Amino acid sequence: MLLLFKPRDQKYIGEGNLPFGSYDDTSEWLPITRYLEQGAAEFPEKNMFRVADRDGNLINTQTYRETNEWANRVANGFIKDYGVRKGDRVGIYMLNSSEYVISIIAIHKAGAVQVPINKDEKGDRLAYIINYSEMKALVVDPESIPMLDEIAKNLDKLEYVFVTGDPNAVPESAGGVKALPFSVFDEYSSGNPGVDVKVSDVERCMFTSGTTGMPKGVSRNHGGVILTVRGYIQQHGVRSGDVLMSVLTLGHANAQVMCLFTAIGAGATAVFYPKFSASNFWKWAAECEATCVNMLGAVSEYLWAAEPGEWDKRHRVRMVLSGPAPKQLKEFQERFNTRVIDGYGSTEMGMALWNDPEDTRPGGSGYPMEGYYLELRDPENTSRVMRPFWDPGESPRPPDDAKGLLFIKPLIPHTTLNEYFKDERRTREAFDDDGFFNSDDLFARGIDGRYYFQGRFSRIRVSGENVDPIAVQDAANMYEGIHEAIVVGIRLPDISDDEIKLNVTLEKGAEFDPVEFSKWMAERNPVFMVPRFIEIYENGFPMTASQKIKVAEIKEITEKTWDRNKVGLKFRAR
Repeated sequence: MLLLFKPRDQKYIGEGNLPFGSYDDTSEWLPITRYLEQGAAEFPEKNMFRVADRDGNLINTQTYRETNEWANRVANGFIKDYGVRKGDRVGIYMLNSSEYVISIIAIHKAGAVQVPINKDEKGDRLAYIINYSEMKALVVDPESIPMLDEIAKNLDKLEYVFVTGDPNAVPESAGGVKALPFSVFDEYSSGNPGVDVKVSDVERCMFTSGTTGMPKGVSRNHGGVILTVRGYIQQHGVRSGDVLMSVLTLGHANAQVMCLFTAIGAGATAVFYPKFSASNFWKWAAECEATCVNMLGAVSEYLWAAEPGEWDKRHRVRMVLSGPAPKQLKEFQERFNTRVIDGYGSTEMGMALWNDPEDTRPGGSGYPMEGYYLELRDPENTSRVMRPFWDPGESPRPPDDAKGLLFIKPLIPHTTLNEYFKDERRTREAFDDDGFFNSDDLFARGIDGRYYFQGRFSRIRVSGENVDPIAVQDAANMYEGIHEAIVVGIRLPDISDDEIKLNVTLEKGAEFDPVEFSKWMAERNPVFMVPRFIEIYENGFPMTASQKIKVAEIKEITEKTWDRNKVGLKFRAR
């Protein structure tokens, strides 16, 4: 398929060029590591990526040549002595680091499938991902070892754990599995492994919140990387002189595809920080000379709420991708002297919608990207395609009959969800007979051609994470004394993310302490699954005449609703 690379206004284009072109001919696409290898040959001493420590100090810089050679050594080690074959799964479980970047690339080069694990997973969920994915090896940082040791009795397929950091401090085993220092790969050949990897091969198995209490594995191919890289380069005007910065975890597709892989695809430089800091964000951006950054969820609101500082405009950030865009878009752009555009994507589909930087109208998630066909369907009858006539210029709020579920049809093979790993039923259910994927998100489409996000149909988004309410309910129902749990998402004013409200009924005579329950939840689950609000219904949930729960009523915050924030109970992510 031949695509058409959109022209951009010059002020939205970075310095330099596109050494590998604009990826318009899909028949010529290659896995992203092939472009890294070309870059290592054509501009070997150019910085490929940089990594900061937890205090924001840039501590490691790797050129294109160094990145390629280091990844080659790891890939060759995987292949030669640790039995990693094409299609095998290799996991990564740690904070952002140089070894994380190299592991991703090395897994690609070995023809294996990366399984990035959210750094905050723990307990049964962590064991489930490791076992269910049937990963052969796992790369971790030293801080991850206690999490593995806690589930040692549950690990039954993992063969090797490679530990970063001081090689002399690596234990003999981690989680009951043979442990080796990551430095063992230093002795292997730095030559390209030469494994025949195609864009049609599986690139990742990324686990997201599941509908039965455990995460589900989203399997994607290498072609999906190139499609999203192409879109990011086009919409942000990325060129070889750009520096792409991310404060998001490399366990997410955003940091991987729209920072690391896009930097490779444009011959640019990527910079990674281990965590987000509202007070240091613009200072870090200035220090690493970032020109493009990404934000998710409420990050932009946190930046807006931070005290004005000397670094607010002392940076080179030309473009910001924020999903969603800050509510005070015009003021945000003026305060921080940058251009913010919104978009919409998912782990399964990639970036299906993107705003154009030249389009300064507020609101909206943008226009369909090449490679996708979009429809809005009636939530009550998904076989009915909706064609509402709504003018956002006349009525900023769409009428209810203009809101529909977004269905997405991929038009280019090997670019979106390949399968839900080892789950034929969910894979079949994900698409209708015509190949459309149900996004589970509500949108309205204006006569201006743009799509406007209206909310999630069943999922909740907390701290940038998609959270399945069923998963939280299943976890809560395991707590002694809870008879029934129902989870809902609550959107507070001027905040883009949701808050979780847990509604419970108790067993007869049971006592319930919300503080102790919250601590119990945090010990067993990622902190983003711990509810902020809890309400106990002593006489049962409010019901309609037809015996259905009054959802609108249990979504209300009342005087009986316990608020974790008001008692100062906080949990830190790793």
